[in-house]
Amino acid sequence: MSVIGIVSMKGGVGKTSVTANLAAAMSTKLGPGRVSVVDLDPQNALHWHFGLEDPQTEGVCRQSLRGEDWSGVALTNEFDVVCLPYGMASESDREAFETLLADEPDWIGEQIRRTGLDNDSVVLIDTPPGSSVYLKQAFACADLVLIVLLADAGSYATIPAMESWLDEMSVLYPRLRSVYVLNQVDRSDSFNRDVADLLQQHLGDRLAPIGIHCDEAVSEALAFQQPVLAYDPHGQASHDLARLAAWMIDTLNR
Repeated sequence: MSVIGIVSMKGGVGKTSVTANLAAAMSTKLGPGRVSVVDLDPQNALHWHFGLEDPQTEGVCRQSLRGEDWSGVALTNEFDVVCLPYGMASESDREAFETLLADEPDWIGEQIRRTGLDNDSVVLIDTPPGSSVYLKQAFACADLVLIVLLADAGSYATIPAMESWLDEMSVLYPRLRSVYVLNQVDRSDSFNRDVADLLQQHLGDRLAPIGIHCDEAVSEALAFQQPVLAYDPHGQASHDLARLAAWMIDTLNR
């Protein structure tokens, strides 16, 4: 099993879309039943990308509070990605879940193993933006952390905070690998292009060699509740995600 944590220090960078679409791209390459996604974001939005319209009153939050494994909330879909939603939860449920996670640093990793997702598979974990107990849990069980950035001043400004997190976590988890990826790259926009070049210079080989171009098909695919590779398989974003998926599979197997 390989676990990939998808993180960011700010919202609005398309992190959940990257998680869903990258999972779909990896599933295309690895085959049905080999890729799962876990939604650790209380917004509970990840399942929409896979056509799972039910708001899901049950998910990993309440399932964990009951002391039950996550197999009961694992949802299959036509895109061959197993989805474990956060689930609809009250504020008190969320607070109790976060307290549980704070008390047991490897809770998420243990639940992944209990659910049987560790059998020759890849698990992607979507986390809420910023520092949180969810981010700590992702770092604790991940083999690779993918940090999503936009080519804008806001994302650039978050890098020192993320670097601080990475330094702290590397002491606790020396095997952990991390890589930044640029999302919604628009080379036709001069400012976007300049910031992308600046990030390349600043991050060097810590920036994934494949970025994801700005493509309206990504938001259109979400409106139709499907991954962009299903909605527009020959589009620019689909091409980028397929290449990024292949690169990440190769990186995990090194």
